Amino acid sequence: MIFDRPTSVELVEVVSEFLEKEIKINLPDHLAFKTQIAINVLNIVKREQQNEEILSKESKEILLNLFKDPNKANIRELAEQIETGELKLDDKELQEALIEITKKKISVDNPKYSTYKKLIE
Repeated sequence: MIFDRPTSVELVEVVSEFLEKEIKINLPDHLAFKTQIAINVLNIVKREQQNEEILSKESKEILLNLFKDPNKANIRELAEQIETGELKLDDKELQEALIEITKKKISVDNPKYSTYKKLIE
């Protein structure tokens, strides 16, 4: 990569911290709330950037185990096969795959979510 420092993750983190520690505390409640939403979005972006490669690889492996065909091992194909009934929701292998993929998504979207914490224990 041609870019060195600061990385995009570091830039997002600095902006998030600045909003949290310097800006939000000086705002009226309604703007502080909206600023917190922006901070949450930046933190999701940061986690996506930090974990994208490993989570994509792990999700691809889950889908490869389910489909066996690398050309079909993607979320769009998964959704289509569930919609058309090719994959049945009572299939244990499908259920396990959906749970694992969902856990990976929640680890980025909201790792403090109480149900997620229970799932990874």
